[in-house]
Amino acid sequence: MIGTNRYIGSPVERVEDLRFLRGRGEFVGDLRREGMLHAAILRSPSAHGRLRRIDTTAAYAIPGVRAVITAAEIGAVPTIPLRLLPLPGTERFLQPIVAVDRVRYDAHPFVVAGKV
Repeated sequence: MIGTNRYIGSPVERVEDLRFLRGRGEFVGDLRREGMLHAAILRSPSAHGRLRRIDTTAAYAIPGVRAVITAAEIGAVPTIPLRLLPLPGTERFLQPIVAVDRVRYDAHPFVVAGKV
């Protein structure tokens, strides 16, 4: 049984609203730093499948692309919890940050590209 949530049915004070309403807010997409890359994540269109090979040639041909990262480039792919909150019993649901050999759910990330 999941406990009650104090946010359901209650107003939540949003401290960031005023600066955005006044035009003084800054979104991550507005940030520009020297050498900064923007990431694009290619996700699986299938809920389950085997990755035989990933050809990154076309991605590198796009002007401004600096890196194309797959599990092969990472090596030992780190895992993260499947859920946002580490609840007891969910430790067994760790997943790789990018697909290794197989995609296991729809929209499973398997390629990350960095572009200027």
